[in-house]
Amino acid sequence: MNVVPKSVSEPKGGAELCSRPATGELTTPAGTQTITWQLPEETPVALQLNSVPYTVMMSTPADLRDFAVGFLVGEGIVPDPTKIQGILVMPVDGGVAIDVAVPDEAVDSSRLSRRTIEARTGCGLCGVEDIESAVRPLKPLVRSWAPSADAIRRAAKGLSDHQPMNQFNRSVHGAAWVSKDGEILLVREDVGRHNALDKLIGALYAKAIDRSEGFVLMTSRCSFELVQKSVTAGIGALVTVSAPTALALDLATNANLFLAALGPGGPVVFNR
Repeated sequence: MNVVPKSVSEPKGGAELCSRPATGELTTPAGTQTITWQLPEETPVALQLNSVPYTVMMSTPADLRDFAVGFLVGEGIVPDPTKIQGILVMPVDGGVAIDVAVPDEAVDSSRLSRRTIEARTGCGLCGVEDIESAVRPLKPLVRSWAPSADAIRRAAKGLSDHQPMNQFNRSVHGAAWVSKDGEILLVREDVGRHNALDKLIGALYAKAIDRSEGFVLMTSRCSFELVQKSVTAGIGALVTVSAPTALALDLATNANLFLAALGPGGPVVFNR
C-alpha cells in the first residue's frame, strides 16, 4: 500500500534515459581509438513545500517522488510521511521541480533551516547556516538484531547485479535494502550518495516495508549525514563500502546504529 498519493506521473524509463552518450579518446599501446561513454544525468531538482521553495539539489532525474519523501523524512522535516497529501513532479526551465503538499502541523518547523545556496551532488549540508542544523541530536534506536557477516557478504556479492543504471554508465551510487538473510529486495541509484539513500528511504515508506527487518547496503563511504538519515528514518543497520568517518562512528555509537564496512577480508563491524 502506498503511503504517498501520486498526483502526477514523473518521467519514467530505464537506465538509458538517465544517461547521455559522449565520445572520448582511449589511448593504448596499440594506438588511439574513439569510444562512446554513457554519462549519468545530473539535474537541478527544486524541492518545494506547499509551493514555497526550500532547496535545490543536484540529482539523477529518476525516482524523484521517492527522493522527495526520503529527503523530508531523513532530514526530520516531515516525520510522518502518511501526512503528505500529494506530490507534483514537473519539468521546469533548466531542471525539475517537486512540490510536496503537506499540512503545516505535519512539518517540524525547527528542521526548516534556511539554505542560502544550492546543494551540490552528494552534499547533504550545502547552505545550512548553523552548526546545530548540521549535526543534530539523534534519538537512540531500539533494535534486537544485527546483520550477520554471511548476510553482508551475500548482499555485497550481488549488489552490482541490482544496479541497472550503474551497469550502463558506471558512475552512480547505489543504496540497497537487504533482508536479514542477505537478499537484496530494493535498490535506488543516484549520482549522489545522499540522494540514493533518500530515494531508498522514500521507497521503503511508499512500499510500507518494515525498516526494522533489514539493513541498508551502500556503494559509498559512510559520512555522518548517512548515519543521521538512517537513524531518523528508523533504519537500524548500515553497511557501506568504505569505512566511516570518526564523526559518523560517534553518531552511530550514540544512536545504537549497527555500522559496518566492506574490508578486503570481509565486513568490518565498527558498532555492533
